[in-house]
Parts: sequence; structure tokens; C-alpha cells
Amino acid sequence: MMKKLSIFALGLAVMTLASCSSDDQQMQNNSLSTPITLVSNLANMRSANTSLQKTQIAEGMKVGVFVKDANGYITDGDNAEMTADGSGNFTGTTLYFPEDGSDVSVYAYAPYNASFTSKMEEAVAFSIAADQSTDANYLASDLLCGAPSGENAYNRTTPAVPLVFKHMLSKMNIKFTLSGETDVDLKGATVSILNTKPSTTLKVSDATLGEASGTATAIKAVAFAADATEFVASAIIVPQTVGADDFIQISLADGRTLTAPLKSETSFVSGKAYTYTVKILGEGAEAAVELEMTTQITDWDDNTTALDGDAELVENDEPEVPTETTKLYATFQTPASNASYNAPTYTWTAGNSNLMTVFEFANGELKNYTTLKFTISNLTEGASVRMGYYVGSTFTEFGNGFYSAGTKTVDLTALGIDLSTVTKIAFGGRSSAGSVDIIATEVYLEGTGSSDDSGSDTDGNTLTATFQTPASNASYNAPTYTWTAGNSNLMTVFEFANGELANYSTLTFTFSNLVDGPVRMGYYVGSTFTEFGNGYYSAGTKTVDLTALGIDLSTVTKIAFGGRSSAGSCDIVASDVILSK
Repeated sequence: MMKKLSIFALGLAVMTLASCSSDDQQMQNNSLSTPITLVSNLANMRSANTSLQKTQIAEGMKVGVFVKDANGYITDGDNAEMTADGSGNFTGTTLYFPEDGSDVSVYAYAPYNASFTSKMEEAVAFSIAADQSTDANYLASDLLCGAPSGENAYNRTTPAVPLVFKHMLSKMNIKFTLSGETDVDLKGATVSILNTKPSTTLKVSDATLGEASGTATAIKAVAFAADATEFVASAIIVPQTVGADDFIQISLADGRTLTAPLKSETSFVSGKAYTYTVKILGEGAEAAVELEMTTQITDWDDNTTALDGDAELVENDEPEVPTETTKLYATFQTPASNASYNAPTYTWTAGNSNLMTVFEFANGELKNYTTLKFTISNLTEGASVRMGYYVGSTFTEFGNGFYSAGTKTVDLTALGIDLSTVTKIAFGGRSSAGSVDIIATEVYLEGTGSSDDSGSDTDGNTLTATFQTPASNASYNAPTYTWTAGNSNLMTVFEFANGELANYSTLTFTFSNLVDGPVRMGYYVGSTFTEFGNGYYSAGTKTVDLTALGIDLSTVTKIAFGGRSSAGSCDIVASDVILSK
């Protein structure tokens, strides 16, 4: 019997998964049918979002996968096409390990291109889109390549394949500010990157790019809407050296054109992101641009290069050192009865029972954040919206609760409450009826570590467990956890509603007085439970390096603890189960 090799999803990080099964099937963790499950999430905004496909492959993207053994491509392993379904999985060709148990090697790239078939070890032509102002064209230009970082040899006994995906091209992020005395209006404007060659080649087997080629052209990064309220842009270019020539062009709706040249010959490098702030000054024919070099942390390898505009380049005597900030993006839940959400539009029909939960906290996580930011647009005339928080079942609006269209900031530290007690943050309509556009990627919490009065987590860098009721074959009477069977006995110790685990790197737990052990600790992605390591733990203090799991930690929904033998008991308390950054 051949062993099935299932490749469901691909992400932009190292994704190595151990054996996975449901709680009732834990004793089968050594099954040879273990699937390779790599995860992808969706980002769905372009003109006001420079973060599309920063860390994960987007919904609908097609990925090419090559699987070879000593004799060449395995059956269906020559450029197999996979497609993201938007829920963390991919659908596509089913592949199988060789019957003789021999090793295979796995490689992948995106976006899928039929011209790569039978050419994994050849340089295949690739070109970016000239118009990247849409999601589809931007993603079609973001060339990715993936292969294991170590020895690329896997067989039916070791099926987890740790693919590492990399952005192969270069990324431009552009931000804009207007001086108080300018008459320039960016509404309806088009922003382009000039004088770059659009083509290259990719050799998948060793992830190498060819030289930039083709006729230098303009790359359209964004076309701002006539009613736009936020002005940022991003585009992908082929790595290359660009001469001191016009580089950024802004075509205004009133017919004027502003351009900014590179100060000197500049080399743009594979996998690096370059961020610039464009400052627009002056009026009428005297309007000009002044460009400031800025630094922004992204998941690409950052780089910045000086640009010259019509005015002198502004350079700080002491470059700003960015503060490390943790962001947590919202997860929208189903609104209450008098409202609905059909992305990007939230609609409500009454001024009550219309709240939509946008963050939920199971372990007091809000104490690690200091600021809430959200952006709304296209608000019904005369309407307003509200944002607030729950402590238990009590909802309290932030401030006076009224918000008009635009980007809003809430200082959580000024609320005068214990943030660890907040269970939800919710959004809703304030007037009798109305609608507004809001998306999860523009609702986020920021924090650099916060303090509370509890005596724990004082630097905001740790999170202590919250024990939930164990499954049917176990019980917990602090400090003793007791189980009567080796399955259906898990006790959730952390639960994540908004991908919070991505902010932590280490799990530490201590237990004692173990009787008829051992025990196990693991994580859920959706309904699938996977044990850490080999799943066996004796009494004492244990440490799990979460970053070594090879999974997208933001997809983990729970961490759970349970007995491994047929019956037993041990002492464990929530304060001894800790996540650390």
C-alpha cells in the first residue's frame, strides 16, 4: 500500500507539523498517513494596506509543488497545482510517497505557472504586473519560492516537510503627508514607480533569480478613490540597480504630475522592503515633493535608501530608532440580531442589539496592549458608530461612544480599568440604522508591554494560563488533575480568539505528584489536536520552544493538558503554566 502525502496549505514561514489527530485518536500519532498541513490566512485590502501577503499566502493563490525521488518526479509531482481556500487549507492534487519507502524532496513556489512544468531545475521567465493597484495583480507579482532549510530528504516514516518560503523580489512601501499650505489633493490620484525593468527568471530548485530584464516601465502602485481618506501604497519590483532618475510619480486628479528622482544609483535587493514617506509642499505650479527616508518593521528583510525630490532631502541628525511594537489584529464574529456584516460593510437596523465582537480574550490578554486603532469609511450620513468593551456581560463604550468616519485611536491605559478583566471588544451602530465599511486588518491593538497590579506579568511579556473544565474522562480539583482514560481527557489551559499565540515564543509548565503518568501537552488548530514533541512528560518543570514547532502560531486556537496513560493524577496550578515572549 502506498502512503498518502497530503499537501493542503502553504505559508511564508517554516511550517513543520508533528503527528496530528483528534483527541480520541491520540494513540495513533505514529500513523504513516500523517498529512503535511501548512497554513495560510487572508488579507483583503490593497489601496490602504501595505501588508498584503506579508506573512501568509492569500486566499485563492495558486501554488506549484514539485516532489522528486531518486528516479525523478513522482506521480503527479511535477508542478502540482494547489489553491488556497481562505480557511487555512489548500485543495489540489493528492500525492503519495513511493511504495518502496525511498526518500523524496519537496519544492514549491507561487504564483502557479504552467510554464514551470518539468523545469524545476531551469531558469523560467517571470514578469510582474504593470498595474498592481488591485489585489489580484499585486499577488500575481509577489514571487515566492520555498524548500526545506536543511537536508531535503523525507520518506513515509518522517512525513513532515519544513518548507521555508521567501519573497524573491523587492517591495516598495510609500506613505504620504501633505503640508498645511499645499493645495494638492491625493483623492483620485495615481501613484507609480518609474524606470524599473519588469522581468526576471526563477530557478525553483535552488531559489535563484536571474538578472532584471525587459524595457524599463512604470509600475502603477495605487489609484486612490475619489473619496479616499487614507493614503499609502505598495508595489513589487524586480531586484535591480536603478539609476539617478525619476522614480516616484504622483498623477493628480486635477491633471498635475509630481515626480521624485533617486538621489543616486540604487540597488534594490531580493527579499527586502523599502519604505519612503512622500511629503508634498507648495501650491499650484510651485507644488513639489520632499521625500523622507523612514524605517518600518515588516516581515520582509527591511532596507531603506535615500531619495531626492524637488526640495532638499530631510535627514535627521539622529535617526529615529523604531520602538518594538506588538500588534494584534481583530477577528470579526457574527453580529447581534439587528446587524449584519458582509465584508467590508457592516449594516445595522436598530440602535440596540447590534454589536459585533471584534476581539475576545480568554486569558486576560488585553493587559498586554496599550492602544486600540481602527479605521472606518463610507459611514451613512447622519449616523455614528460606537466601540467599547465587555467585563463579564457588561458593555461599556469607549469615551462618549460616538465615532465618525476616519482612523480612530483609543488609549486603553486611560480607561482606568484593570484591562486583564476585559473579555471582549465590540463594535456597533449608534443611530437607529445605518452602514459603514470596516475590515479586520484595519482594527488592531498595539502594545509594548503593560503593567498591572496583580504582581504577575508586570512587563507584559508573559501570559498565565486559565484552566477550563476538562473533557469527560478527567476532572480538576485544584491543585489535582485526575483522569480515568487515555483519551477524551484534555483540559484547555489557554484559549486564543485572535491569533494571540503569535506574540509568544516559549511555554513553561510545572507539575508534581504524578501518579501512573505520563502526561501530555499540545495545541489545537481548529479541531485538530497535536502533541508537543513526543507528547510524554514526567513530573517537573518543562519548556516548549514554540518557534521550533514549524507552524503558524497565529492559527493555534487552544493549548491543552491531559493524561497519557489509562488513568492517573498529578498536581498542577494555572500560575505554573506560562507563555513568554
